[in-house]
Amino acid sequence: MQPIKRYFTILLAAFAVVTAGSCSKSFLDKELIGINPQSGSLDNEENARATMNACYAYIDGGDWNQVWFPRLQMESSSDNGWAANDYQDRPIEVGVSDFTGVNPFVSYIENFYKNMHEGIRNCNYMIKGMQEVTALPQALRDRYTAEAKFLRAYFYFELVKNFGADVINNNFDPADATTFLPRSPVADLYKQIIQDLQEAAAVLPERDQYASVDVGRAAKGAALGLLAKAYLFSGDYPNAETTAQAVITAKKYSLETRFSRIFEPENVNGVESMFEVNYVNAAPLSRGPIPGVLTGAASVDGGWGWFGLTSDLENAYLAEGDDIRRTATILKAGEQVDNETPARIFPQHLINGKPAHTSFRYYRKFYIPLAKRVGDPWPYNHIIMRYAELLLIHAEAAAFNNKPDVALLSLNEVRNRVELDDRSGLTGDALKAAIWQERRLELAGEGTFRWDDIRRITTGGKKLIALLMGANGTFVKYNTTVNTDPVETAGHREPLNKGFYFREGVHELWPIPAAAMNSNGALEQNHGY
Repeated sequence: MQPIKRYFTILLAAFAVVTAGSCSKSFLDKELIGINPQSGSLDNEENARATMNACYAYIDGGDWNQVWFPRLQMESSSDNGWAANDYQDRPIEVGVSDFTGVNPFVSYIENFYKNMHEGIRNCNYMIKGMQEVTALPQALRDRYTAEAKFLRAYFYFELVKNFGADVINNNFDPADATTFLPRSPVADLYKQIIQDLQEAAAVLPERDQYASVDVGRAAKGAALGLLAKAYLFSGDYPNAETTAQAVITAKKYSLETRFSRIFEPENVNGVESMFEVNYVNAAPLSRGPIPGVLTGAASVDGGWGWFGLTSDLENAYLAEGDDIRRTATILKAGEQVDNETPARIFPQHLINGKPAHTSFRYYRKFYIPLAKRVGDPWPYNHIIMRYAELLLIHAEAAAFNNKPDVALLSLNEVRNRVELDDRSGLTGDALKAAIWQERRLELAGEGTFRWDDIRRITTGGKKLIALLMGANGTFVKYNTTVNTDPVETAGHREPLNKGFYFREGVHELWPIPAAAMNSNGALEQNHGY
């Protein structure tokens, strides 16, 4: 999708815009992206395209600390990840990941919350504009409206998962934004998300119906996939299964035959990708894409050393005999890098002979092999949703609908790709547990999948996160009484008992940022903050 690609970065920096009002009045006192009030009528097709493209930019934000780093902090708060950076003293960042420093004043939490609301606001502008313009073809106006509704649903989904009840504002008023609107219940947010996605799916073309210059835009399958996920997360399992089945039946997507192929930087908009953020070159830090630099090894490989994977996750792969996904996910210092030519032993970052990383398990999926580090910056696309996740959504929904045979078909399709034996004979809770474990192994580190899952999954009457974390949590007990990994137990700034200070009933959600509370007297803070 050439018009969207590199423009994601350019639009965030270059277009003149309309302001949201005074900073004393609105938390969202930020200019709209891609709108020039002097010559920016949406009746102009180029301006309309630029404004639509800019809505996509908020998926990843304009800088490393707006969305990407908060995502890594979320996943680092799960049993999959460590904050990992041990060569700098960063108590604020580590404190978010180990629950000791989660509070309304953390800038990363504020950035994430604000970025999602700004994305919604830009989508509102686009939707309103497409209702008013007359010069654009009706079909294009309808498609842009559907794209904006898809993206608005995505932003609301990120908010409800991480903050719970929140403001719903589908109007565009450049003088007011979300000022003085109260938080709506979680059920109402899901109702809004589902409505937007239903309306988007009814209009958006299939992925193979887009012209080549528009490949990468939200397609019908992406809207249905996110809709199935929204149904699943809201507990509507019949609709989750039916919607996921519609995507499967359409046969517009398939699994890559080789798991590691999914994450190769040249595999742009591959057969498995249902929705991905497209760039000519990724928004860079130095010459590398943001996720690769944030998670790459510091000093020895040009990265910042954040988000290390845990020995607990590695043990889960080993217990399953899952070497294909283990080596494609975990890049261990001192060992050969999976799927790199010529072969490379990944270097160890040591300071005074001691590991400068909590686990020496780096994230392979974001790693770009040396021979592919070309261009300035290096190419990278960010996959938001892929077909394997859709299959596992289908499997989980079918399991909750007491259709074990249907669930096992989708579950085993994912397992067969990585040469694992079929699951068979599973029903009820055992089947659900197998599907949740498969999600952990298949999707580890991509977005916030594990963080999302441990907060939504209920087992034995408790959320999974409360069983893993806290003084008696199994992940905490593993690290403090069982773990013998020589790197993780070497003594780091990041405590080995990460998760000990998790508070059930509080840390399942992030706090509403103080800046938002101060600008909107109608907001109420999440419990415990």
